[in-house]
Amino acid sequence: MRKTVLLFGTSIFFISAAASISAQPQNSKKWFTNAAEEAGLSDTSMQNGIWADINGDGWDDLIITGKDGTTKTKVLLNEEKDGKRTFRDFTEESGLAKDPAFPGMERQAAFFTAADINNDGFTDIFSAIYCEYDKPKTDKAGNILKDEAGNIIYEKKDDGLRSQIYLNDGNGHFAQVSGNNFPPETVSSALFMDYDKDGNLDLFTGSWYKEYGISLICYPSRLYKGNGDGTFTDITEKAGLLTKETEGKTDSSRPVYGVSHGDWNNDGYEDIFVSVYGRQANRLWKNNGNGTFTDIAKKTHFDGDEIRHGLYPEWLKSSRQPEKEFRSHGNTFSAAPADYDNDGDLDIFLGEITHGWAGNSSDRSSLLVNGGKKKDFSFTRYPDLLNRVHQHPDNWNQGDMRASWADFDNDGKQDLLLSSGDYPDGQYLRLYSAKKPLVFEEKTELAGFDWESSAGISIADYNNDGCMDIIAGKSWMRMPAEKRQGRVPSPALFLNACDNGNGWLHITLKGKGKGFTAKSPAGTKAILRTGFLFPKRQMRFVKTSHGHSGLADSQRLHFGLGKNKKASLTVEWNSGKAIYRNLPANHFIRITEGNPLPEISEKPFAN
Repeated sequence: MRKTVLLFGTSIFFISAAASISAQPQNSKKWFTNAAEEAGLSDTSMQNGIWADINGDGWDDLIITGKDGTTKTKVLLNEEKDGKRTFRDFTEESGLAKDPAFPGMERQAAFFTAADINNDGFTDIFSAIYCEYDKPKTDKAGNILKDEAGNIIYEKKDDGLRSQIYLNDGNGHFAQVSGNNFPPETVSSALFMDYDKDGNLDLFTGSWYKEYGISLICYPSRLYKGNGDGTFTDITEKAGLLTKETEGKTDSSRPVYGVSHGDWNNDGYEDIFVSVYGRQANRLWKNNGNGTFTDIAKKTHFDGDEIRHGLYPEWLKSSRQPEKEFRSHGNTFSAAPADYDNDGDLDIFLGEITHGWAGNSSDRSSLLVNGGKKKDFSFTRYPDLLNRVHQHPDNWNQGDMRASWADFDNDGKQDLLLSSGDYPDGQYLRLYSAKKPLVFEEKTELAGFDWESSAGISIADYNNDGCMDIIAGKSWMRMPAEKRQGRVPSPALFLNACDNGNGWLHITLKGKGKGFTAKSPAGTKAILRTGFLFPKRQMRFVKTSHGHSGLADSQRLHFGLGKNKKASLTVEWNSGKAIYRNLPANHFIRITEGNPLPEISEKPFAN
């Protein structure tokens, strides 16, 4: 039986001997254990996946895509069997691999993004289809091929499948919504946010090249206003976000590989971070609070680093001409936002693909530290904090396509999880602990990772023990045959031992819905305070995506407390701030907008 306690908002002062400890548990065993086989994942292909509680039982389930002949969708329920957590294949029952317009066909989504779209309390899904139907076929010389009638021959035939919204009945069964007309574009990423604070979630999608390898023309990214019933209206142009199908101009569409959201300047409105590929500049769309956005990436230094000569290194000895300025930036896949230094401002880690042969004007993966109000919230870029060592001094690769933040050792400081892959020269899943601002220590070996060519990652407390766990996909791209073990590239499920005595809190936030904060409160901030003599502050917010192919973590907020036994929490709802005091360590907390009393339990909350 669940033990539930309701705490009144009275103040109790307490003194805490909060002490920082090493990120590694005090015993000699490895921090994480790969439990994929035990959980039934050893024969499942995964490249990308997200944690989401689709049946409302308080345990995060898995929705994944992988290569098993073709792209395959898998829906896996997190269930208990013989006293242990394991997964049950729920794909057929879920309906996420079906499309009513194509009965009998398996729907092969590129990725998924989760949130409660219609404010009924259940997790719904955006199922993305990557439509590359406008790319002409070419011969070996690059000439576009045409048929006898002079019509262009395209590489792929339009099969009619489109991105769609799927609504949840509360038990993990999904039905497609009619009335959405998402265009056939190369959708690579998506997020939900409430850009206008009306209590209905809106959808932003990022798209890639229109005809990759032939031109630099790209599809535009799009903003869809949520109508609250599972349908959306395209308001891209009205919001000032519509870009043009041209090359190299300020308003040209760019090849997007990841989209993220967060309140970059602490004005209460969600902004959009766009991760751009093809060495073109990233975008930071500032939410003006009046329904429109302005790109201020250049002003804030989010667009790229300052090295923009476009030169290739002399040792390359190639005839490649220097790139133009607009192609002297990075190949950004993910922009992971977090207040990593606990100063109240949103910082960003950018995950980039970089090559030694591309020269130093190709941006490296970097930490972008927010200067706060004193510096007009501009970023300072730090590309060398992780002390990466390459196998070759000149011709090397960094395939840093995914990055996420979480407090894995519950010490009150967020750690950086970096997933690198797709190149056979030392690309691994890596873990870094921020010992203090601008000082990171690699913990990969101590964590017990040996996960080469890591793909999509997602973080959640899989077994609800207060320690954050990791699902990590596998990529065989460019990997030699001797490193392709098994029938398919199956994932790792890294369970966190975290046996260091530090406390934690899991916070579930529930908005009131339309007219207030969305039931699935994307963007809502929670500020946790611990200690009295030496108070410490942490900030988290509910994220729906922060990178490539729907990269996302569990939307339940996790805080490490160190040695503190209690904490207070301030939640910034659309309806105003609310303070919840004296929350006890090592508990699950559920807070509903408008309710002054938090629910507190030793077990996870079911709907």
